[in-house]
Amino acid sequence: MNSFLLAIQFITRIPVFIKTDFSEKEAAKSLFWFPWIAFLMGVVVASVNNYFYDVGPLFAAFLGLLTWYLLNGGIHVDGLMDTADGFLSNRERDRIAEIMHDSTIGTFAVLSLVLVLLGKFAVLASVAIQPVEMGILFASARMGLLTAIHFFPSAKSSSMGNFFKKCASKKSYYLQWLILAAIIFFTRGASYFLYPIAACLYGALFGRWSVKKIGGLTGDVYGAIVETAELLVLILFGVFFS
Repeated sequence: MNSFLLAIQFITRIPVFIKTDFSEKEAAKSLFWFPWIAFLMGVVVASVNNYFYDVGPLFAAFLGLLTWYLLNGGIHVDGLMDTADGFLSNRERDRIAEIMHDSTIGTFAVLSLVLVLLGKFAVLASVAIQPVEMGILFASARMGLLTAIHFFPSAKSSSMGNFFKKCASKKSYYLQWLILAAIIFFTRGASYFLYPIAACLYGALFGRWSVKKIGGLTGDVYGAIVETAELLVLILFGVFFS
């Protein structure tokens, strides 16, 4: 229970009123819960979107997106924007790291945020995604993040990157895959394996890009992977199941 509550605090802004004991061991266990908390968030977002969809798809999409970012508190947005500013600047490695740590918001940061939000809004307005389906999409995006954490090094200068890399357990990762596979198989069928596979391949590609750019992954990169992987699986759903 303690690791579950820690995971809620790591990836959402849902208030936890029960006192939690923080330790490296408990933090390592908390990674196991990331996809399942994301799954529940997806269920809530889709439920809100579907409830208002008959009122108007655009209105429903706005409320769905609002619910989405109220639940996660926009905690990954800063990482998305910093990573966009740094990686798209085409500078040397040291300069990229400086740009990512700079609090100034650049053009690429603004563009990345606008495009990601518009993309998510467009899919929510175009397709009525069922709660279980949205849960699978959200969990798949988290598996993409966990793939990057498990299989790529963290940047030496990143305290957050090093922390989660140290906490990561391959056994937990494979168990998460088994659980997600079971959920997909028993609720939606084999075609839905497209989403976790695509998200994990994307996480691996982004991880490789990050290693090339700055020598490893950081907390900002983790945030960028989550935001863009969510958009990727939503677009795939819109393309194949609209």
